[in-house]
Amino acid sequence: MHFPEFDEFTRKLCLETEKLILSIYENPEITVESKSDDTPVTLADRETEREIRESIEILYPDHGIMGEEYGETKPDAEYKWVIDPIDGTKTFTAGCPLFGSMIALLRDGEPIFGCINYPAIGKRISGNGEQAFLNGDPIRGRTGIRLDQAVLLTTDFLRVGEHQNRERFESLARKTKMCRTWGDCFGYYLLAIGKADIMLDPILS
Repeated sequence: MHFPEFDEFTRKLCLETEKLILSIYENPEITVESKSDDTPVTLADRETEREIRESIEILYPDHGIMGEEYGETKPDAEYKWVIDPIDGTKTFTAGCPLFGSMIALLRDGEPIFGCINYPAIGKRISGNGEQAFLNGDPIRGRTGIRLDQAVLLTTDFLRVGEHQNRERFESLARKTKMCRTWGDCFGYYLLAIGKADIMLDPILS
């Protein structure tokens, strides 16, 4: 699966892109635009994806790329990179540090590698479906937790009702030990390192 190769490539790439991301994140006059679907976008989203795309095209010219800001190239390629340059743009623009850059690699449509870099907290998780790491150290989710002892996370309570069954979600949440909106990609970070047990988003793209 070439995990070490892809892991090292994206590690170096994330170190470079987070410099740009943090320079914009710390700017009190950050400019936020609205895309056609009314979701926010910033210079950090566009420039981060551009840098990631350029690095992939140099090292892996035969690979396809699908990104949130600039669409898809080589759709029929055996290998395809999927990029969300800033997952949690609303979180990012609000000054909350729980956003991240997500990069995944598919082979014939099946995921074989993925990583999420969290620039503001200095953390990066990566894995291939068999093993996962936090800043290079092995991690694993926790198991065997009873529902009444479980931590449930979501990105937005209100959106659950808009897109899914609010009553069932609220019923589930009441049965857990704790329910919080430590969401966007940070919820999956807590899940991966064994600090949370359930992460629910009402809609994924």
